[in-house]
Amino acid sequence: MSCEGPPPAPPPPPTLVPPNNACNLKNIVGAVLMVPQEPSDNSNKQLRRNLKVIIENDIPNLSSKILVSSNKIIHPILQDGPCCGVVALAMASQILNKETTARYILETSKNNGLSLQGELFSAYDMAALAKKTLDCTATVLDMTEFDSRDSLLRHIANGHPVLVPYDGDANNGPCLKNGYKAHWTLLTGILFSQERTLVQRDNLKMTEDNDLSPLYHIKPEQSSVPPDLIISSSDVFVYGVQGKSQHVGLWPLNRLLNSNANLRVVDPSREAEVDQYVLPQEGIQQVLCNRIVVLQN
Repeated sequence: MSCEGPPPAPPPPPTLVPPNNACNLKNIVGAVLMVPQEPSDNSNKQLRRNLKVIIENDIPNLSSKILVSSNKIIHPILQDGPCCGVVALAMASQILNKETTARYILETSKNNGLSLQGELFSAYDMAALAKKTLDCTATVLDMTEFDSRDSLLRHIANGHPVLVPYDGDANNGPCLKNGYKAHWTLLTGILFSQERTLVQRDNLKMTEDNDLSPLYHIKPEQSSVPPDLIISSSDVFVYGVQGKSQHVGLWPLNRLLNSNANLRVVDPSREAEVDQYVLPQEGIQQVLCNRIVVLQN
């Protein structure tokens, strides 16, 4: 009589290691980072849904108004690591018709001591990087100064690229996290209300939207919008693109400015990793909070 137990289980099959030229998921995902992508139909549909919600819920006394939209089409660039400011600047180059890449801007930021991984915790560093990589004028607006909101709206009306640091929520919209979720967006356009009785007076070159009423779109040949129309509007929204999504954001301007004004401290987990980031010694409240960067050729 045998006392032996059952035979041992066969060894597991060997792990198959793909060859070096294999196309794995990481390679596929990485291939679409840091380079411009074609705007997707899905992104456009999402934007249309956002416009519909605004029209239905967010405009008081809509029956006496129209909504005027002016927005530039941007090829989105997704960030690779903490470099939202870098890709926002690369997307701004499309508006200025400058030839550059996100990778070049990233390396320039590192080589000039402005960042270690592409992070930009200072609006003044963003302005310096823009001047160096895009050969443009870069102005830092202090939003605590008198008339700064009107100045910002004039720049947007004239089609200038505007870079705004803010706290990004889970949906990448503006929120109030005290600076813990600091992120950069590029503003690409504006949506504002206009009293119906004033439309003919200003002779705007517009086309009526086929589905969303009372929405009108500024024609591309009109390169700017009369700033006074926007400044006097009671309903102002801004279009924004950023490096965590291909979707175009559409947010109330005041919500974005409130988020910009709440950037007081860096997330403590990042402060503990001082060897991985370039953090301003004076704190972000002095160089990021209430600061917006405007670019011009």
